[in-house]
Amino acid sequence: MKKVLRWTGLLAALCASAVLFACAPQPGAPQNTPVIERQSSVAPESLADMVERLSPSVVGVASVQDGRQGIGSGVIVSEDGYILTNHHVASQGSEVALIFSDGSRESARAVWSSAALDLAILKAEGSGYTAAKMGSVEEVRVGEEVVAIGTPLALQFQHTVTGGIVSALNRTLQVPSQGSSAFMEQLIQTDVAINPGNSGGPLLNARGEVIGIVTVRVEEAAGIGFAIPIDIARPIVRHFLEDGQYVTPQLGAYLFDSEIARYYDAASSMTTGLYVIDVEPAGAAQRAGLRTGDIILSADGRTCDSLLDLRYALLTHKVGQQLELTVVRDGQTRTVAPVLTASR
Repeated sequence: MKKVLRWTGLLAALCASAVLFACAPQPGAPQNTPVIERQSSVAPESLADMVERLSPSVVGVASVQDGRQGIGSGVIVSEDGYILTNHHVASQGSEVALIFSDGSRESARAVWSSAALDLAILKAEGSGYTAAKMGSVEEVRVGEEVVAIGTPLALQFQHTVTGGIVSALNRTLQVPSQGSSAFMEQLIQTDVAINPGNSGGPLLNARGEVIGIVTVRVEEAAGIGFAIPIDIARPIVRHFLEDGQYVTPQLGAYLFDSEIARYYDAASSMTTGLYVIDVEPAGAAQRAGLRTGDIILSADGRTCDSLLDLRYALLTHKVGQQLELTVVRDGQTRTVAPVLTASR
């Protein structure tokens, strides 16, 4: 039986569709620093206390995309109103309504989004919001307890809490994307109950830290859902808090990881790194001397075993900055340093 991946946002107009896409002011001067510190060692907090403390940090996101109205979820990550959600909940430029745990509503705008990452950042007016802390997937272990808070099945069930465990790490999925398909990598797999409308909401560890953003579930299986590691979003949030804006940088290279490269016989003996399939004419990679057939081993010292490893390094940079790549060409190791351009 064919398994179908379902985005976990809710579109009223597409309830019978095989795949559901969730529809859910300009950034001002930054006022805060990212909330990413680990909590201090204190007496254990009960699950009920944690949920009560964090519920004000989770919002329902009502939006209209392509003429369709839908509901997703989001999590507040700064006191001055930056909110993380999914791109399929709110794409850049979208005007949305936020529904808070006390029932109040506010308008917000999507100030950045990426279809490739299925992430978006919203900005609400004002300040003084309750922000959730961001953790790291690098400290997550299979089997640890996690909780999701979101708005499944429209506003009737807003701020629903579900719990479970981390079932697996580093999952890769092929998902629908703009009429074709794309790969999402290094996802957190969980058996937490996830339903349409949970998209964009937080996956929380036992300390109440956000470790992932809920994105997709397997429709024809019970207890198989996925979240995007928070580590991808963290540098983007930092850019907004420091600069009030973020332009996604671009390398201008098309890449396979080692497994896909071997599958296509692009590099049959390749066991690590990223294989360069092609480079954009006059793009950052080509101008720096990166060539088709090169194998990228690391970016700014970070080992690149997957495309997501490269994205981690890329997203910490701004347009106009250099990204130092260690590559292998014809058996020789060398360094190239592309000056990153703006993503189109």
